[in-house]
Amino acid sequence: FMERFGGTGVQRIINTAVLDALDMIVVYPVEDPVRMCDSSGNILPDAILARRGVTARELAYMIHTELGEGFLHAIDAKTKSRLGADHVLSDGDIVKIVSTRKKQAR
Repeated sequence: FMERFGGTGVQRIINTAVLDALDMIVVYPVEDPVRMCDSSGNILPDAILARRGVTARELAYMIHTELGEGFLHAIDAKTKSRLGADHVLSDGDIVKIVSTRKKQAR
């Protein structure tokens, strides 16, 4: 049973209940939308919890102010389509933020 369904389902139920109760979604920002990784090659290195209804530009600001200020568009890594600033993101979206400004290393 557990192998067939990937576990008991308890974690999935907890995750769903918490995200639904808080009205949150999970979005995965990446630098490479083809390989779905960061600049070091780490696959889906980050998961950002955001309120349901968050836009692509708002996600850019959540990652770093400079990315938000220079926001041009986002790219949906699954469909390879261009997303505008006001595009509302969905739970599980994998997106690359395209900006005129780069996040500064700290």
